[in-house]
Amino acid sequence: MSDAVRHPSRSLKSSLPLFSGIITGIVSGVFLGLFLKVVQTLTDEKVYTLLLNIDFVPGLPPRLPEWIEFSLHLAVSVIIGIFYIWWIRRSGRPVSKGILIGAASSLLYLPLSPLSPRVPDLNDAGAIFYWVVGHLLFGTLLGLCGKYIHAKKRHPVHH
Repeated sequence: MSDAVRHPSRSLKSSLPLFSGIITGIVSGVFLGLFLKVVQTLTDEKVYTLLLNIDFVPGLPPRLPEWIEFSLHLAVSVIIGIFYIWWIRRSGRPVSKGILIGAASSLLYLPLSPLSPRVPDLNDAGAIFYWVVGHLLFGTLLGLCGKYIHAKKRHPVHH
């Protein structure tokens, strides 16, 4: 009988990186949200509004309390974090893959911007710049969390 069959919880734990992914997603998502909120406060570019925008989600009111909208943003970040940890556990290169995810997620500006009059225009260069910088920082933080987690997995600490 294989070890995975005798100890299914250990098998599940190694195949589905829930805890590491949840923490990574929350840390990176909170950072992105705070970064874009500060940028919006300082520049009046509506990038934080865009991040939390739910105007296009059927069945939801166009506006919810900020904490609920931010929670929805964090739920997406957690899903990304779980996928990211799963991906690097299979193929390594945590920093470059984190930055790749950040770059890819910055492309969401293109379909999200036209969906609401409350968010920056598709051709707002300032908003695009801050959005891309924020998402590259998000990806870099994913990568740093992943590098730390990946190193801990290869070199466990024994007490």
